[in-house]
Amino acid sequence: MSNDDLQKLGASRSGGVTPSLGGDRLRRMLGEQLAQASKAPRGEVLEAVPELGPTNSEEGLEAVPELGLAASGEQGGGLELPQAEAPSLEDLHVTVPESPPITEDDLIMRFHELVRERGARRTRALGEPIALGDQVRIDTLGYAGGELIPFSVRNDLEMELAPQVMLPGLMEALEGTPVGESVQVEISLPDDYPVESLRGATARFLVDVHAAEELQLPDPESEEFLQRLGRGETLDAVMESLMDELADERADELWLEAQELVIDEIVRRTEMEVSPELVNEEIYRRWNEAEAPLLRAKNFSPDELQDALEGWLKDPSTRVQAERDLRASVAFRAIIERDGLELTPERLDEVLELAIEPFGLSLAEAHEALQDPEAAPLIMASARQVMAFEHVMEQARIQFEGVEEPASGDPAPEI
Repeated sequence: MSNDDLQKLGASRSGGVTPSLGGDRLRRMLGEQLAQASKAPRGEVLEAVPELGPTNSEEGLEAVPELGLAASGEQGGGLELPQAEAPSLEDLHVTVPESPPITEDDLIMRFHELVRERGARRTRALGEPIALGDQVRIDTLGYAGGELIPFSVRNDLEMELAPQVMLPGLMEALEGTPVGESVQVEISLPDDYPVESLRGATARFLVDVHAAEELQLPDPESEEFLQRLGRGETLDAVMESLMDELADERADELWLEAQELVIDEIVRRTEMEVSPELVNEEIYRRWNEAEAPLLRAKNFSPDELQDALEGWLKDPSTRVQAERDLRASVAFRAIIERDGLELTPERLDEVLELAIEPFGLSLAEAHEALQDPEAAPLIMASARQVMAFEHVMEQARIQFEGVEEPASGDPAPEI
């Protein structure tokens, strides 16, 4: 992976197209595995039977876990991760760029969200037209040039029916669509659309409107509403509270960016060859988890499914991201071996507790999931990846632009 590719990687992350392999991502994957394993009947844990693979082979892939190779650090589908010498952790130093300032628009949007959260809601009946400002639940599919747009497939997307910067005119055109019906909308994609090859292209979106709620919003400046917010007695006090909240979130985002930059440096220091076939399989696994279920539910033919997958396989930023995550996974595995890292029962519990917190699982439930012979290997592989990542972060020295002293360790810095 060249330096140019690593620079492109930053743009890929900011576009939000493909999730990266930072610490929070690793912990969330582990939590998802545990949550799924704790609910699934024994013998049906973490399995998927794909209808096709990353090539046009008639046989396709064998049954594979719905989890990327990069997350587990294991082999699958007949392909193995390459071997590599563990990268040095000496002088592991990264500098995180300063985030842009919080704007008035940021404050207004957050205040708007608070107002909507406290609005009175009425569920629209089946067949009732939707309106701008409604809270809607929709499915979307986008086409350009007769082909499915990569990453345009969204299932049960809940959002405000309001203009969207990346899809100008789409939400506005949905106004008046009856609940329970579908509509086709043609729009022009903007010049900064995340998929570079489609910038400025004409796109056709198919949208299924599953549900909608009409909102009656309170007077945002009334004394009653401000008291309900519990953020101060005046609008100025509320805005000051929101400013502090946004600043805390920016600090957390900077820490996440620091994690990604550390992993980028680890990847840069790791020498290895990653085959295009392995990248294909990693992308396939992600597509099979994210997009394929909705397409199968909508009765896409095998040829249509293959075309949808090809869109992911051909997207340059997705390929760069998948290769980067594979490289990081190999590097973590090598670091575990070189540094003699051991996932002791005590250390395992520490890793599990952080992973399960967002999912409301108990440690006892996590341990029960580990008793399943099919789920346990993947869960333990992910836990080892988290352990390796935390070990790396302990060695890293992180400087935040605009902060005098460098920070290290896991807590978010005071920025």
